[in-house]
Amino acid sequence: MYCVTVIYPSAEDGHFDFDYYRNQHIPHILKLLGDNVQRVELRRGIQAVDGAPAPFHCLLNAHIRSAEQFQSVMAANADWVANDIPRYTNLQPIIQIDEIL
Repeated sequence: MYCVTVIYPSAEDGHFDFDYYRNQHIPHILKLLGDNVQRVELRRGIQAVDGAPAPFHCLLNAHIRSAEQFQSVMAANADWVANDIPRYTNLQPIIQIDEIL
């Protein structure tokens, strides 16, 4: 089992439309990935432990069965993803695939 982690770092001039991301972007991605996705968790950063502003604005974890299938689907739809990102944010996501131990 794998987990795709998508993190949007906070930035002073950053904006993020959670409604669009949650109601448009993520459902479209989930439809593309089909039953490869086992679970999705979406989180909004509130604050750091010391009370400072949250270092990350948005975090998403998607538990998937196949990293290869995920990469194949995302590569085939890279143009759509790249064109959709500016509709909800001006932040650059950090994306990695993790192995769940």
